[in-house]
Amino acid sequence: MIFSKYEGAGNDFILIDDRAGTFSLDAAAIRRLCHRNFGIGADGLILLQKDFRMRIFNSDGQEAESCGNGLRCLGRFLLDLGLPRTKRSIAVHDRTVEISYVGDKIGVDIGEPKGLSLDIATERGVVHFVDTGVPHVVHFVNSVREAPLHELGPYWRHHPLFEPRGTNVNLASLEGLIRVRTFERGVEGETLACGTGACAVAVVAHALYSVPSPVAVSFPGGDLEIEVAQNRLTMIGPAVKVFDGFIK
Repeated sequence: MIFSKYEGAGNDFILIDDRAGTFSLDAAAIRRLCHRNFGIGADGLILLQKDFRMRIFNSDGQEAESCGNGLRCLGRFLLDLGLPRTKRSIAVHDRTVEISYVGDKIGVDIGEPKGLSLDIATERGVVHFVDTGVPHVVHFVNSVREAPLHELGPYWRHHPLFEPRGTNVNLASLEGLIRVRTFERGVEGETLACGTGACAVAVVAHALYSVPSPVAVSFPGGDLEIEVAQNRLTMIGPAVKVFDGFIK
């Protein structure tokens, strides 16, 4: 089986062309492939299926609803497969999003955020919730570098308020641009960036602090730009091929 590895702002994925519908690996096999010591190493595995459908599996082997950085990596993958550099609709879970090409970057029309809920009180502080394709909470801190994401991430990830799906957790600080660190559900740890997390932070910052669009969001792995217009979100950022390989 041929695969390619891509990264978008440090969020990395195994991509497989499954338009023939032959992919048959189970959750345990996906976990092994994503393992950083015993496998290829990735935050998730993405299938390109017929009719331009994307399926995304987190590194725990479970299928996720969507992935912003993964969609951008898929956009770059399409070019590398020889497909034309044109705007394209991608089906993912229960929605359709549009991928476009903006210079050397990839744009993704994430669509309309859902379920925005501000100022949710918990024992570890006030958080804000929004679904940008997957569920996210946002918590503002003075410094994301010093904030204990390793404690706060699992706390809100499994909080009863967000059952049964659980949630991703974003710590953010307003420092001119917005600095963010994300604890991702399904990875069960910090990732270098999160596209849907960037969108969630942008929605909340726009609502709470009137941060103007486009919103610049900086992660440890790189920067993303989120346009918030007429209650729709467009994410623009990098996507880079790392290498190709074969799974025996």
